[in-house]
Amino acid sequence: MRKQEAADFLGISTRTLERLVAEGKLVQGRAKSKTRPVAVFDRGQLEKLKAQFVASGKDEVFGRPNTLKPKGSVGFRLDPFYMDRLVKEGEAHGMSAGDYARRLVVRGLEMGDELTALRKSLSHMFYLVLVTKMGSTEAEAEELVRKIEGGS
Repeated sequence: MRKQEAADFLGISTRTLERLVAEGKLVQGRAKSKTRPVAVFDRGQLEKLKAQFVASGKDEVFGRPNTLKPKGSVGFRLDPFYMDRLVKEGEAHGMSAGDYARRLVVRGLEMGDELTALRKSLSHMFYLVLVTKMGSTEAEAEELVRKIEGGS
């Protein structure tokens, strides 16, 4: 694969690809082209590298989200106590404080969806228990579940 194809395959920039070559994580070859030799990479080696990062459980393959450029940014100040905790937790996960804060925010947003799905699943289970084990009628169980889901 040529340099741009390899970068696209891994979901990174060509500069990051060059950095991986400089770090010895990838071997770059040369192939003839119309005007001058071009950098090429072995597909098998690229697949192994990508698999290693995926297997390591990293959310981002190379430490940065492989997404389009952000549309905006959010900034906020933290009390020194929380900033120290953020730095320590980030270091424990091999991340900067900013990267770790970003991860926490994104996971928190995604967790809201998961909690909604979990709440719905639990209400269905509660309904089944009421009807099958507690002897409630379907109408009574539905009303009770609806009250619980609605928070009233």
